[in-house]
Amino acid sequence: MATIKHAIEEHDVVALRVPICGWPAGTSGTVVSLYDGAALVEVAEDDPPGSALDNLLTVPFEELELRWSHRTGWVDGMEA
Repeated sequence: MATIKHAIEEHDVVALRVPICGWPAGTSGTVVSLYDGAALVEVAEDDPPGSALDNLLTVPFEELELRWSHRTGWVDGMEA
């Protein structure tokens, strides 16, 4: 069965493939903006340890895994 790659867009839920800025691989967040080759991802926490800006990460697309798309819903195998 072929794997279909989905383009990451604003409002999609993604997970980090690698640790970034103290956030472990697997951390999920919402794409809030797109750049050339990267996305601005907001990680939501109930009780963030630092500034809210610490929860905004600019992450290259190749270091993100799409979990949920606002267009199509959950990606196969990624249901909550």
